[in-house]
Amino acid sequence: MIMNVWFESIKNGFDLYLKAAPLALIVAFGIIYIKKSAFNPVHFIGVQCLILYLSCLINVVLFPLPDAAAISTLNGYKGQYIPFKFVADIAKDKTIESVLQVAFNVMLTIPFGFFFKFVLNMKRRNIIILTFLLSLTIELAQLTGLFFIYPGSYRLFDVDDLMLNTLGGFAGTVLANCVSDLIPDTSNVSIAILS
Repeated sequence: MIMNVWFESIKNGFDLYLKAAPLALIVAFGIIYIKKSAFNPVHFIGVQCLILYLSCLINVVLFPLPDAAAISTLNGYKGQYIPFKFVADIAKDKTIESVLQVAFNVMLTIPFGFFFKFVLNMKRRNIIILTFLLSLTIELAQLTGLFFIYPGSYRLFDVDDLMLNTLGGFAGTVLANCVSDLIPDTSNVSIAILS
């Protein structure tokens, strides 16, 4: 059940990306030009992948939005503030869904950490901080009813999600290091722009 919702959200993220592709191309080109003053095809593809990833991420963590009938009954989730509660949940439930929930929370931010390490070569510490801030923004959006657009939260704020998402960003940096050891250096591949 929950996997179907996630896969539907990812599909919707792809659809959103395809609808916004022209804008995504301009954004990617702009980011690369500002950073390098040259066009690197590898970085361009990397930025496109980041935009696609963020589109899917937004759809997974914030959608579906509550419908009009549900809005009037929102009184909010209380929030889960106990670290490592997921361990007790797995032990208690003994279901694959409990394990998948943890695994997906880690996998959710692996692409984020991978991108910032592999494409932008950021320091691991900075990537971990950025991943935590991304996760915190998501959790606060869920806790506050999408930053007070809705009268109450429609998703659960969970401190375990903060930890697991941050771990995913770290795992993304490790994966980026492994991949960069396997492929040739592309930092010198560029096409001069307006030289």
